[in-house]
Amino acid sequence: MIILQGMCYSGKTTCGAMLAKELTLPFLDSRDLFQQTHNMTEIQYLEKYGREIFCEAEEKSIQQDLGNIVLSLGGSACYYTTTMNNIAKEHTVVWLDAPFDVISRRKENEGKQRPIVFPEGIQTFRDLYDQRRKLYEKYATFRLQVVASQTPSDTVDKIMNFLQISTI
Repeated sequence: MIILQGMCYSGKTTCGAMLAKELTLPFLDSRDLFQQTHNMTEIQYLEKYGREIFCEAEEKSIQQDLGNIVLSLGGSACYYTTTMNNIAKEHTVVWLDAPFDVISRRKENEGKQRPIVFPEGIQTFRDLYDQRRKLYEKYATFRLQVVASQTPSDTVDKIMNFLQISTI
């Protein structure tokens, strides 16, 4: 399994779908996996059950054996230490490391609500970004630095190059 991790708005879903097509593998976004597992969207679940129970449900949904696929992980998956350690041991984890200004611009341009869970003590989106980067680094097999001028195709090409090199 190839897993894309990174901050929300880093391009995991867009690039993951393109990468899966290139590799002729199925693609799944953890948001869709969550909805399939719990029969409601992440936002609905979070509003109905609250932060703590939502996090437990989110972690449980990514612990499933999904076979050989490309999976785009939700940005908060990095907080599930045991699960992420297991994922990092067993799978290729590609960290899409986009700078804060790129993330912020994409967030503003999208203009829709995403279920972003702020851990205790984290007050701002910037603080969340800074905290998560340390965790993404810990679990990454490969760190791909994303720049503003980079297209999703450029990103996928870089991932493909890494995958080809790592299998030699």
